[in-house]
Amino acid sequence: MARINKAQADQMLQEAYKLYGNLLVKYCAVRLKEDAVAVDDCVQNAFLIYYKKLLGGDVIEKPKAFLYRTADNMVKRSLADYYKNAKRTIELEKAENIPVEETFTDACDLDYDYLKRVLLEKLSADEQLLYQQKYVEGMALKEIGEYYKITPSAVANRTSRLRTKIKTLIDYVIENNSKGGE
Repeated sequence: MARINKAQADQMLQEAYKLYGNLLVKYCAVRLKEDAVAVDDCVQNAFLIYYKKLLGGDVIEKPKAFLYRTADNMVKRSLADYYKNAKRTIELEKAENIPVEETFTDACDLDYDYLKRVLLEKLSADEQLLYQQKYVEGMALKEIGEYYKITPSAVANRTSRLRTKIKTLIDYVIENNSKGGE
């Protein structure tokens, strides 16, 4: 069995699209009640899976049947997602009016420069330096890694932990330092 190269897979994909593209669009449109976005996703995903199979070396004897079966699976998945979400949706008339507690009246009440300083003061010296290098100076992970003598993936882990810490501190800092606050 000869392996299919990329050029052959591209050619087979183009041929299949010319032959079956419009048919799949019609099939998906009927099944998905002409939801244009869902129809496009269905058709694109069917052809994407077909193309990946070709690149993976699979021999597809009946491309039309394969594409229809794949599109049908996409339709079923799309409908399942729709019905799952529909169960959680209620009519606007039946919705309760739940008041939202506001922590401050307006974004204009915040002094963002001050809040940034307060937030950064809550970070350790090492975290402040990493913040400065990554977000102020815009250094690449590789450059920061060379500075610390660690790999770029280790730097990515550190910046991820830093972002998480900052996200957890933001609400606290805003709540306790807004204008007219405590």
